Formats: sequence, C-alpha cells, structure tokens
Amino acid sequence: MAMKRCPVCGERYSDTYKYCPFCEEEDLDREEEVRRAPSRGVRRSGGSGGGRQPNLVTPTLVVLILFMAALLVYLLWGDKIGEKFGKDKEPDNKPGVEDPVTPTPPAQKDPVAQDPAGTNPDEPDGEMPEGPDANTPPDAGTTQPAGPTGSYEAASALPGGLTYTNIRGDDFTRNISEGVYQLKVSGGSGTYTWMSEDPGIASVDSSGNVTPISAGMTHILVTDGTRKAVCIVRVTGTGSAPAPSTPSTPSTTTPSTPAPSGGGTLKAGAATVINGGNGVRVRSGPGTNYDILATVPNGGSVQVIQSVGNDWYEITFSNVGGVTTSGYMKGEFLSN
Repeated sequence: MAMKRCPVCGERYSDTYKYCPFCEEEDLDREEEVRRAPSRGVRRSGGSGGGRQPNLVTPTLVVLILFMAALLVYLLWGDKIGEKFGKDKEPDNKPGVEDPVTPTPPAQKDPVAQDPAGTNPDEPDGEMPEGPDANTPPDAGTTQPAGPTGSYEAASALPGGLTYTNIRGDDFTRNISEGVYQLKVSGGSGTYTWMSEDPGIASVDSSGNVTPISAGMTHILVTDGTRKAVCIVRVTGTGSAPAPSTPSTPSTTTPSTPAPSGGGTLKAGAATVINGGNGVRVRSGPGTNYDILATVPNGGSVQVIQSVGNDWYEITFSNVGGVTTSGYMKGEFLSN
C-alpha cells in the first residue's frame, strides 16, 4: 500500500483514499461548528492557504471600553479641561465701540386749526384771514412728563384735566371798559400758575385776575404743573382798562344806551345792512378769523355801538328767538 502526502494539510494518507481523510474530517468539524455557532462566522477560505477569519469581537470591545473611559473623563474633569485650554474665555471688547444712543425727538408744537368758515360771495364779511385761526386753543391731548412749566408753549403741551368753574364753554367776552375779571378753576393739586398767550390783549396775574388790554382774542392757560385748562378770552372795545375792581360776571349783552362811535365813519345808533347779497355774517370778534354768530339779511336793521378799528364795528342785532346779541361787522356793509 503506497502512501501520499496531502498538499493542503500536509498529512500522509493511503492512496486508497480519493481525498485526504484528514481534510474531510476537518471540513466536517468546521461545518458542524458553523452550524452550531453561525454568529462566529467560521468558514473555510476558498484559497490555497485556507484558515480562519479574524475574530472582530475583541477589537469592538476594546473600542467600546476606550469610548466609555473618555466619556467618564469628560464628565468628571471636563470643566477643568475646558478652563485649561481657554474654552470659557470671554472675547475682548473692541475699543472704540459704544452702545447706540436713541436720539430724543424734538418737541412738536400743537397744530392750529384753520378758519372753518369759507368764503361765500353771497355772504361777504370783509377780508379773508391770511393766517391760522387764533380761536383754536392749544391741543390738550398731547401728554408730556410732569414737571415745572416755565413758558406758555411748554405748559400748552400738558394734558387737560383742570376745569374752569365760573365760565361756560371755556370761552367768554370782556369789554375793556368792564375791567378785571377773575377766573376760577378746580381740580389738580390746588396750586396753580396762570399764563396769557398774548399779554398785549389780556393779561392775567397769579390769582387768575384777567385784565382786558386791547381788542382782540387770546388764550388764558392755568396749570398745576401736571395738567392744564385753557379758555378763550375775546376783548372788545377801545381805550384803556379801568382800575381793578371787584370781579363781576362777564356780559355778552349791549348797554341800553349806545356809546359814541370810536373814530369810524359810522355813527352810534341805528344802521342798515347794505351790499350784502344774501346776507352779511356777524362775527364774535373784529376779524374774519373769529366765529360766525349769525347772518343778517341785506336791508336788516342793527344798532352800531362803537368802532373797534380797521373798519370793524361792534353792533347789536336781534338773533334767533328775538334775543338781542352783540357781535362785529365790517363797516363797508353798514349805513346809518
């Protein structure tokens, strides 16, 4: 019996075997092992060298252990490591950079309404106004911080809240010949400061005593430093105010005996409306920027009281309901 050597495993075996019995036995064992434990991945190599696949379980465990160790180190000493390498260092502020400053908007003056009365050729009443209507009081809706008010403009920016108690509608007319009239107000702190928008027309003292100076219209303002009240004062007549006396209630009626006309071409007394078309407007003051009280038809009868300058006359007329009312009309629409 001849013997031969297996070129794969190197074992000697009898030539009666067609294949190496040692290799067949090893293959059977390997297949059995793979069948029992397929996750281990043991198989025979198809190459001439043969052998087992490397086991990957051990390297995986090593990598996992190293990762867990690094995580543990970070959790225990991560803050110290970060401080050591400057991770928590705050960036330096750049020189020359300042916080932006919000500009303070300039104070806005209160808007002034225009004359609401339009020009109607059928209802002439003299020259058209060339500027804003001075009848409109300062806006009482603008709120400003509380504090001292040293000027009329600053005080007019305060919110309303005070109330005049002895005039109706925050508007009254005062003839120069009637002299001083004391305004009274309520509300606020009780300590008031009085101001006149135009002291040349009407002045006011610290007690609210208003002195009519010259014909025209102005505003009297009172404030307690945080709130205000504004009234319109319409001054009529000519001449100078008499010496201060006991304040009296302002009157809107005309004296029963007309005073002489003050320098105009018309005479005091009865007069007729002329050149009026459909009628002539009667104003609350000597100018087209004053409120319209009524319209007297052409040919209507009025009473001339006195001239107030610039061809304007103070008159009385019979208003709605037969009430005798005082007003002003341009002289070009009147005739004695």
